[in-house]
Amino acid sequence: MSLYEEVRTALNEHGLRPRKSLGQNFLVHERVIEGILRLLALSPDDQILEIGPGLGFLTRRLVEIAASVWAVEVDRGFAERLRQGPLGMRSNFELIEGDVLTVPLEERLPKQKIKVVGNLPYNISTPVLFRLFELRNYFSFMVLMLQKEVADRIASGTGSKDYGTLSVWCQLHGTVTDKISVSPEAFFPKPKVRSTVLKIELRPDALLRASEIPIMRDLLRAAFGQRRKTLSNALMSWLQRERPVIDRFLSDEHIDPQRRGETLSVAEFIKLARSLAQHDLTGVAC
Repeated sequence: MSLYEEVRTALNEHGLRPRKSLGQNFLVHERVIEGILRLLALSPDDQILEIGPGLGFLTRRLVEIAASVWAVEVDRGFAERLRQGPLGMRSNFELIEGDVLTVPLEERLPKQKIKVVGNLPYNISTPVLFRLFELRNYFSFMVLMLQKEVADRIASGTGSKDYGTLSVWCQLHGTVTDKISVSPEAFFPKPKVRSTVLKIELRPDALLRASEIPIMRDLLRAAFGQRRKTLSNALMSWLQRERPVIDRFLSDEHIDPQRRGETLSVAEFIKLARSLAQHDLTGVAC
């Protein structure tokens, strides 16, 4: 039985249906699953966090190899099917029923670094990414299925049209080392968008101190909030300071006030965030 036939049968037998509100599109292409497994490079000692196991097609491959698999599923019907099915009998499988954005993963995950895999719903992929980066110390790398437009933003470089807050934030925490393009035909039901699987290797050490993160968030929001604004105008609006103060600050950091946010490298954003804190221009001292 093909995965397409299996998903149709499983949905009918259990009275389940994909919920558009949860962005549920089930991967039914064996070659894509094999590609994800290749990126994961599993060994018998690995421990895995899977986000959105759905019907468990990838999950059952994971438990065959990995030492432990934690699977976070928000849909009660699919969670019950996983719990009552063959996966529920596996000693190396633990189901976490709940929303990945709010469930206290810190209380469930081991202290050693583990791998993350997931097909992120298109409507909440960005907040899920930010949540995973908050927990980055638990993970070695992530293999994530994303809407192509989101993946392009993550992987884009300085000066490109896709370069923005998500690009900088992801590159602060890790590096994209591999990817797989996925067509809508690989899913049931077929989404209206193309997808990309990204492998993101997380940095062993954070590029920002914890106290610098709030300033960086506000800086990126200001720099990319209105992309046509110069950096000087963007910081004036955010910091509520006069232009001479902002221009002098930027010039002291060897950054032309007339540049726009999308021209700044990640290193320049880090430099600005630290200097903003040191000069107390934001009213928050580190």
